[in-house]
Amino acid sequence: MTLRVYFNELASRWDSLPGPPDAAQRTACFVEKMNLSAARRVLDVGCGTGILVGPLTRTLAPGATVVELDLAEQMLRENLRAHPGTRVAAVCADAMSLPFPSESFDAVLCFGVLPHLGASDSVIGELLRVLRPGGWVGVGHLMDSTQLNALHADLGPPVADDRLPPADVLARTFHRAGAASVVTQEQPGCYFVCARTRVR
Repeated sequence: MTLRVYFNELASRWDSLPGPPDAAQRTACFVEKMNLSAARRVLDVGCGTGILVGPLTRTLAPGATVVELDLAEQMLRENLRAHPGTRVAAVCADAMSLPFPSESFDAVLCFGVLPHLGASDSVIGELLRVLRPGGWVGVGHLMDSTQLNALHADLGPPVADDRLPPADVLARTFHRAGAASVVTQEQPGCYFVCARTRVR
């Protein structure tokens, strides 16, 4: 089974799956840490059913655009159904080959998705490619890498081998891919990496 089929099949019940009782508050905290009040264009990679849409709508300035991108079209359908009237655009595409020109976004967010993309230099480079100079890419999870990797192993195929590197390892990957600066935080129940592109 491919990841696309797997997540399409889960889409209709995704929001009812078990999760931390304070997931909404911690998700909002991730968006707050990204300091997006001045961002005009934000890309939400692997958006799923839209867990970031509410916090982004409350944070971004009027007129800002959010692009919700996911490989699974059913996830996007659930996302749009759950958030009518919000200022989001939906794009069904593979995050490893983003269908956008370079320097298209002020911020790129990857919340709860990076293990499914891989964390190779080429993937990280693609996320950085679509950021304007001085833009930010944020990676967040509601678990640390050890917890998340154990969960994926227990779930079995096709996500069993989808692994999240420790935050310091991911930071080195961002630096190799050309990021100017990287901030990390990892502890039980929290994973946060934020990288900035170089300012010309």
